[in-house]
Amino acid sequence: MFQRIIVPLDGSSLSEQALEKAKGLSTAMHAPLVVLRVVDTASITRLASVGTGAGMDYSMVGEVLDEERQDSKDYLEGIVARLKADGFDVTGEVKQGPIASTIVDSATPDDVIVIASHGRTGVQRWFLGSVAEDVVRRANCPVLLIREKPEE
Repeated sequence: MFQRIIVPLDGSSLSEQALEKAKGLSTAMHAPLVVLRVVDTASITRLASVGTGAGMDYSMVGEVLDEERQDSKDYLEGIVARLKADGFDVTGEVKQGPIASTIVDSATPDDVIVIASHGRTGVQRWFLGSVAEDVVRRANCPVLLIREKPEE
């Protein structure tokens, strides 16, 4: 039914809650998993310029981005290794750009995106934004939204 199951991960335990559901879908649908991590270049550049003002040394931004890409690659390699050890067909991808649109652009109409959300509402959502909400609005494929499990 689905060509691939795309699971965006940001390194948080919340995002990994979506991975648990995706594994079940992968088994039921015999579809490969794609774990995806997006390095948000715009946010890193914006934070760097706010932190140092107009006299910023932009060469530092490149170093920060390189470090973030390497950290993302290392993180996904660990996830992929664990999933492969459990018998899943899985690949990892590190991409960079605006988070929500990069996730959406990574999918085809035959894929499904499985993504976690805090489920914030009202002012909290307005201030913090919602990558998951943006993905749901823009996606050209089905999106399975996983709500945050309450802490036990």
